Formats: sequence, structure tokens, C-alpha cells
Amino acid sequence: MQVLIKTLTPLLVIGLALGGCTKEKKEESKEATPVAVSIYRVGKASQSQQLSYSGSIEPDNVAQIGFAVGGVVNNVMVQEGQRVKQGQLLASIDATEYEQALAIAEAGLEQAEDMYNRLNELYKKGSLPAKDFIDIKTKVAQARANKNINAKHISDSRLHAPMAGIISVRAIERGSMAAPGVPAFTMVKNDQVYARFSVPESEVGGLKAGMPGWVYIPTLADTLKGNISIINPQADPVSRTYTVKIRIANNEHRLMPGMLTETTIMTGKEVEELVVPAKSVVRDVEDLSYVYLVGEGKKVVKRRVETGRLTGNGEVVIRKGIKPGDTLVIAGQSGLKDGSEISF
Repeated sequence: MQVLIKTLTPLLVIGLALGGCTKEKKEESKEATPVAVSIYRVGKASQSQQLSYSGSIEPDNVAQIGFAVGGVVNNVMVQEGQRVKQGQLLASIDATEYEQALAIAEAGLEQAEDMYNRLNELYKKGSLPAKDFIDIKTKVAQARANKNINAKHISDSRLHAPMAGIISVRAIERGSMAAPGVPAFTMVKNDQVYARFSVPESEVGGLKAGMPGWVYIPTLADTLKGNISIINPQADPVSRTYTVKIRIANNEHRLMPGMLTETTIMTGKEVEELVVPAKSVVRDVEDLSYVYLVGEGKKVVKRRVETGRLTGNGEVVIRKGIKPGDTLVIAGQSGLKDGSEISF
């Protein structure tokens, strides 16, 4: 019995070893099976030049407005976020002091004019020296100017909207003290807005005022058309980019300052760009774009790429990662990984 066990043990070990080798060979054979794919030779194609930029919406105009005279605020007629018309009354201050000053100025003017009328007759008859006549004329002019100044103070005690727009900041309350030149409100004019973006030095030369642009607003999921209206001729000293603005009509007031934009400009020029079938580009869980290149020995190399726009015929522009002459896998990528063997 012991002899039999000793005889079977080596045979069992040999059998297990042979079985393991057979399994490993099968797995190796399975892994070595080439994956059938379709390939594509990368090349450049002539395309209409299309430039894309990220930016934001900014208002047509922002104005900080305040009283020209000081006083205690006795009424505020508007709230933040309220739309107002040009000339609409926004707030007022107590004008009692200015009204009394105007009354005094009117009395002084009346007295000066009466004196002028009486002395004028004497001057015409030659009974009044020229110097005295000039003095009374000066007093009348001063009294009239004093009246006009006080009348303007009363007018300035009522603050009106200089334009149509939206109140974005209200900095005063009833009973607070208003000071001359200190902003009481900030107004935003947005019936017209701008899509503002920065353009690098290498591309700004191809842009001209009047060129059409398409502005996509992700928040609204809408694309609006406008035209380049401003190209700032001075570069930012740090980024060396130029500010460009596209004016957009905003009659429905849907566009608000600060909204993010993606702007596309068609320059009208033909350029050579690297394009590949869109189906050749795959994305990983981190939303990064990759392609599979055919390498030596019919093995693939996973390569990260930077993509541009879609051309409209099932192709995508590649900005970085591959070069003309490279061979891409355009079908069968689902069964691939870096280093996989392929057949085509």
C-alpha cells in the first residue's frame, strides 16, 4: 500500500504540472489572438478657418450715478434688479434749504432789477456816471446767476435715470445722507451686450471689425449671431492677448452680464488642418480623448490627443497628439488596450 502511494504521488504532480501548462498555453494563445480592426491613414485637408474662444457676456454700459448736491434722502423709488426708463425718477433729497435759498435769490434779483430800471433812466439823461451804471448792471447779472444756481440745486435734489437699464446696486436708503459725487445707484444698460473674449497675438491679425461670429451660451443652450465691433489695439501686458468684443442684440433681456460664452469666428480663409474620422477618438472615464495608433509589429499604442471642432462630415480636427502619416484604428477599439496585437 505504501509502495502504491509513493508511485501515484509523482504521477499526480506531473499531471497537475501538465494541466497547468496546458491552461497557461491556452490563456497565452487566447491573449495572443489579434483583434480585427479597421485603420485610417492620417492626413491634412483644406478647411474653412474657424477660430473658437471662451469668454463671457458684459453689458453695453455700466454707470454709477449720484446726486450733484448734498442732503438727507427723503424718498427712494426703485429697488435692485428693477428695470427703469430713461428720465425716470429714482430718488430725491430734502430740498427745503435750497427752496429757501431760491426765494432769497429771487428777491435779490427783483430788487436789483428795480434799481437798474430807475438808474437806467438817469443814465440815459446823462445824470448818472457810467461807473455807477456798470455797477448796477453787474449786480443784476450776479443776482440772476445766483437765482439760476439755486434753481439748479432744487433740480439736482431729484435724481433721474440717465438711460434705460437695470438697477444693479442701490447704495442709499431713506433718511441717509447723500453727498455730492458719491454713487447712489449703479445702472446696467443691457439692451445691447457684448461677448468678450481674448485672442492670442498669432490670431488677432486675421480678425477684422464686422466679421460675423456665433456665440453659444451654455446656460441658455442657445447660439446667437453677432459681428465683431471692437478689437482692442493694446495687448494685455501679462497674457499678451487682445480683447475682442462681439455686439449682440438683447431685446428680450435673456443675456445677463457674467454668463459664459463659446464664440466661433469664420475668417473666410482656407487652411490645412489635421482631420480624422470622429469615430476614431475615444474618451475615458476622466473625459480625456485618446486614439489608438498602429505601431511596430501590428501592436497598438494608446495616444492622448487634443481635439478641435467637428467639420460637419463625420470628421474632427486634431490640434495635438498625432501627425500626418500616422495610422489610426477607426473601428474595433472596444477590444483594445495599449500594446494589443491587431489584424486588418
